[in-house]
Amino acid sequence: MFFKELSGRAVLLILFVFILLIGEKIQAVIEGESTCVCSYDGFGYYMYNASLFGEGTLYMQPEWAQELQNEYCDSIAAYQLVKQKYANHLDVYHMGMAYLQLPAYLISDGIARLVGYKSNGFSTPYQLGFLVNALLFIFLGFIYTRKLLRLFFSDRLSALLLFMVFGATNAYITFSHQYDLPHLYLFFLNAGFAYHLFRFLRERETKQLLFAALLLGITVSIRPTQALLGLLPLFLLWKEYSFTKDFWRRILLFPLMGLLWNIPQMLYWLIVGGELFIFNLHMEDIVLSDPNLLDFLFSYRKGWLLYSPIFLLLIPGFIVLFRKNRPLFWGLFISTIIYTYVMSAWECWWYASSFGSRVMVDIYPLLLIVLGFTIQHLKGLWSKIGLGAFIGFCLLLNVLQSYQFERLYLHGSRMSKQQYWYIFGKTEIDDLTNVHLLIDRHDLTWIKREYPKDQYEVRTKKIFELDQSMRSTPGEDLTIGRLNLYELLDTDETQFIVRIVVKSSDTTQSSLLRMETVSKFNCYSWDHLEVSQGTSVEGFTELHLRFNLPDIRHSKDQIQMYLDNDSPVSVEIKEMSITAISLIRK
Repeated sequence: MFFKELSGRAVLLILFVFILLIGEKIQAVIEGESTCVCSYDGFGYYMYNASLFGEGTLYMQPEWAQELQNEYCDSIAAYQLVKQKYANHLDVYHMGMAYLQLPAYLISDGIARLVGYKSNGFSTPYQLGFLVNALLFIFLGFIYTRKLLRLFFSDRLSALLLFMVFGATNAYITFSHQYDLPHLYLFFLNAGFAYHLFRFLRERETKQLLFAALLLGITVSIRPTQALLGLLPLFLLWKEYSFTKDFWRRILLFPLMGLLWNIPQMLYWLIVGGELFIFNLHMEDIVLSDPNLLDFLFSYRKGWLLYSPIFLLLIPGFIVLFRKNRPLFWGLFISTIIYTYVMSAWECWWYASSFGSRVMVDIYPLLLIVLGFTIQHLKGLWSKIGLGAFIGFCLLLNVLQSYQFERLYLHGSRMSKQQYWYIFGKTEIDDLTNVHLLIDRHDLTWIKREYPKDQYEVRTKKIFELDQSMRSTPGEDLTIGRLNLYELLDTDETQFIVRIVVKSSDTTQSSLLRMETVSKFNCYSWDHLEVSQGTSVEGFTELHLRFNLPDIRHSKDQIQMYLDNDSPVSVEIKEMSITAISLIRK
């Protein structure tokens, strides 16, 4: 049946494309051109298995992690471990993805030990196992998505929806370029969760509900925010059973499974970190009171609907669902709205490097149901022609922009309005320039570039000057002041030049000028300058600190300035000023 149906053949064709893509990566591993299993966030999810089976412990050390990245991944920084009390380090990332990688890891580990490779999780057998495992879950994800769609739609419409998610969204780039991240696994798990949930509602087989709860529970062990999708069974089961005992018996399976899959995580936190519950180890927080919803949806940097406009069809789809299936409407609508809102409330709302908003890929199997209702209930010839033209445009745009992403024309994290239109519609760009990208915040030389004067202005102004001298007390910090950034600046694409004239009572002791970017929630960027040790012993010394501002997270964020003065030294500040150089986009 699978091979005879058009939707089944669609899955096989999609799989064939990914086999070619992953096959190229496998060939590069075999030929020794690629040596890195994973890095950045992906290493954080993977290191549980590498440490447990390679080192025999989950007491992971930054030195171990950095050595692996140095040997196999071109010395990419290993930032995934943070120090807790008891002097132990904890992995910032949750361990749920390690469950799904475990079978492939164990097979790779056995081969590595048998053949004589290093059994450290990064030698060639592990790289091959990692890639094959990713390919397997991509295939399973599309298999389950097809099965889910066939519960609602015809074979032909299901095939169309599969080609749409593959060819008209950012799923293709996310799966083929960021296969070390959770998205392809969550795509599979959420498709399976939804499929078994709807199977239960149709057939009342308890095993289907158990499978649904089991799969959703695994997603929560990967990313706790996946618990938001529990709203879907909440609405649908409430519709079927109201608030009866049957409802509570069934709905409580979902938090129970979420807890069950997180028991190893909590034991890890307790044994290694000393606490049973640790809600967030990241520098960023989810700030529900200050989301970046418009940027998340529409910005040139990462706007979900800008780079995957096919999902504008959710609007008529939800209208149709409201009319045709009210319980399903409320379950999918509320889940989608809340999920999108919470994802946009993450302080790093652009989620580092990606094509469009990669976190939305996780729930595409659910969103395809809504798109299917849009197409299924379309009436009128011209409406169908218009829809076909729009889908064709989205397919063409996505194929073009995916190609631009692979050619590095479309940047993974620094897209701007100017860059978007500079590369729009182009497959070849002679003399490519990066001048239109958002500034590289690790590069202090951007201010020396030549910017087109009709599009940019490099604006310089003094934003702070000390009105009187200040002196620190030995062994005590000295507060200099705070600056409200957006009251002084038009943009965070700004470089600060700090000039300070100081005299130390003991130039063998250390005292640091701290410049910290803070919100009311946390401190998320810091720069410093030594103002005592090594300065002139005879009088005042003029010093300079230059740094780029980080991406400012909230409208009322500040720079706090102080001397970090734990040493028995007194530092006098005679003069201090800050000059801001900003790139203004017209």
